[in-house]
Amino acid sequence: MTAFAAFLGDKVERYIELRRSLGYAFNKQAGTLRAFVRYAERSQLGAPATRTMALDFVLSFGGAANSRAVRHGVLRRFYEYLAVYDPQTEALERRAFSRSRAIPPPRILSEADLASLIDACSFISPGIPLRGLMMATLIGLLASTGYVPAKWSGSIAATSI
Repeated sequence: MTAFAAFLGDKVERYIELRRSLGYAFNKQAGTLRAFVRYAERSQLGAPATRTMALDFVLSFGGAANSRAVRHGVLRRFYEYLAVYDPQTEALERRAFSRSRAIPPPRILSEADLASLIDACSFISPGIPLRGLMMATLIGLLASTGYVPAKWSGSIAATSI
């Protein structure tokens, strides 16, 4: 392991501890940062942390444009933290990767999907059975009226029964 990769690995773990101590779950972001350390180690990268290094890492993954924007955002905030310990760390541009504003098409549920969703409501809070009944009733009511909240348009859209 190179000295830079060891330094980076130590700072990543400290950064993860800091974010978690502030109340963030920080699980996916931690995975991204640890993958960055592995990338730096495999590529035998040396100090300081640069924009090119970050862009190469982000572009080394496949996936959607939004995924690249999220990875870059995680690295950008980490680079800000890292600059405290290594002043030669280059700042990353805020908008290097644009996020897609495309609205995903609605997903129309079949009657079987809707029944499965309503049945799954009983597992929401086993300790509070009224919560599951309330959600099942709400979903059934929304499905029977044909109402589709805008927030659900990308993931769940109920059909009228």
